[in-house]
Amino acid sequence: MAEPESPFSDIEAPGFRQSLGFAGRTLALVWQTAPRLTLVIAVTTAMLALVPALAAYIAKLIVDTVLAAIDSQAAADRQQALIWVAAEAGVLGAGMALRRILVHLKRLLHAELGFAVSTKIFDKTSRFDLETIERPDVQQQILLARQHASARPYNLANRVIESGQHTLTLVSLAVVLWTFSPLAVAIILFGGVPLFLAELRFSGTAFRFYTGRTPEMRQRNYLEGLMTSDSAAVERLHSDSSPAIRDRYAGLFRWLFGEDMRLQARRTTFGVILLLVSSAFFLGGKAWVVWATVMGAISLGQMTMYAAVLKQGQNTVTTLLATLGGGYEDLLYVSNLYALLGRESGVARGGARSGPEAGRGYELTDVSYHYPNGNKAALTEVTLSIPAGQKLGIVGANGSGKSTLVKLLTGLYLPQSGQVTLDGLDTRNWDPAALFARTSAVFQPSQRYSLTAGENIAMGEGLRNEDRESWTTAAEAGLAAPVLADLPDGLDTKLSRQFLDGRELSGGQWQRLALARAMLRDKADILILDEPTAALDPAAEAAFVRGLREKAGTLIVISHRLSTLRWCDRIVVLEKGRIVQSGTPAALSEAPGAYRELFREQAEFYGGKSAAAPPAKDV
Repeated sequence: MAEPESPFSDIEAPGFRQSLGFAGRTLALVWQTAPRLTLVIAVTTAMLALVPALAAYIAKLIVDTVLAAIDSQAAADRQQALIWVAAEAGVLGAGMALRRILVHLKRLLHAELGFAVSTKIFDKTSRFDLETIERPDVQQQILLARQHASARPYNLANRVIESGQHTLTLVSLAVVLWTFSPLAVAIILFGGVPLFLAELRFSGTAFRFYTGRTPEMRQRNYLEGLMTSDSAAVERLHSDSSPAIRDRYAGLFRWLFGEDMRLQARRTTFGVILLLVSSAFFLGGKAWVVWATVMGAISLGQMTMYAAVLKQGQNTVTTLLATLGGGYEDLLYVSNLYALLGRESGVARGGARSGPEAGRGYELTDVSYHYPNGNKAALTEVTLSIPAGQKLGIVGANGSGKSTLVKLLTGLYLPQSGQVTLDGLDTRNWDPAALFARTSAVFQPSQRYSLTAGENIAMGEGLRNEDRESWTTAAEAGLAAPVLADLPDGLDTKLSRQFLDGRELSGGQWQRLALARAMLRDKADILILDEPTAALDPAAEAAFVRGLREKAGTLIVISHRLSTLRWCDRIVVLEKGRIVQSGTPAALSEAPGAYRELFREQAEFYGGKSAAAPPAKDV
């Protein structure tokens, strides 16, 4: 496998001021999500922060009282020493209890914040139009935001809380240490700075690496799916492709792991060296305290306290600076979330709920559409009129632009040039919800929801329709009633092997549920079907077509099978994104062109001209 290029050569980390803005927004989100819980965590953290200094001071009192009791042999001094021991036990016990409580509270905050962030991501992606959400760069941005949806914002909030705790602890320790010497305070403060600066540097490098390698990680996850999913197992086992997939996965892993290890090795090496420098500061301070005790400048109890404070201070400074460094790294990843939330949702649409010429139908004028990564236009200067109530068939080879045309008619896409109008109003000016409500559609490929059979049908109206009788009616219209009858729990049967009691359907059965989903939208006056019978057997196809012929309203059907379209009022033939023929089935079958060639090929395949001959009253 060829090694990919360096994944972080062109990734830029956000600037300092921008990072501070992300931090402020994240903390505001934490407060909005759980204000009472955040306040309780803050108070508990403050109480816990004072424990180390208080414990060190009580330890000093214990040593001094014990020495006094040894010298005086007085019962009062011995009793006082025991009192200080009990006080120390109480402080340390309270500290352990506060830590346990804080872990529980933070676990609750993690769950609450994870849900809030995920909800924000889902709210944003639900407002994206189809053209936006299909873009590869948007998909990568969504993946990066979702990967760290709960962890990074929570980590950032947690690090702010911990930074406050460590700062308060450090201040209390510094107050105690100041009584020995202000220079001792400087020793513990500056001892951890080199390690902190190194961590900041490597945080930016790690962010660029892990962000830049997202496409390779997606490919790795895809290969894992090929090796483990049941849907891929049939072809994988039959073609014996497991070794090749595994080798490709191994090659990708070795490259990713190698890059990761080189980065972490440099980070660890610098960390060890600078940690030794930090330890040297502490050891120098401790030697100073011991020397002062030997020289009689401080008592043995004070030495015990100052030595403990120096050690605790070094740990606190190192932890505080590591927390700040980790917080910076979290900010870098949180920037992916806010980049997604700040992205435009798509082209601005209008708010009209109806057109000025009700009943006019569709008018397409010089419509062209080009996909962002396509090497040619999907549709080019398409002009087409579809009067209300007309039954239109669309045929064409794969890649001729049929499915793109469907998305333009439904309003999921807007033309890049030209105009699509419905009832005399440009689809740009329609309110999207009103425009979508006018149509009922089966798309290609249709979605297979890992839900119950009933919910698969109810998705036709976004699960808003809870009328089980209407589900059943739609199932009958979409030829899905036999499918439901064969399921153990009918509408309530779970359709996925993800569930222990779930059932998997055949391609034709899933197609019937997709048809039922379209039939549920009985208030829509335009029915658009993209290859609706591709997975159906001939008998089911014939039954479905008979139902379509009786359906009122505008009907647009895309199919490779001309027998499915021979009852249409008109047929349009697409070729390489252009309309090359248009007319009645009878006229097109006699006129030279792509339709007649396809008509003859299908007639020969099915054993005679009558199999595809137009028109016919019965199918």
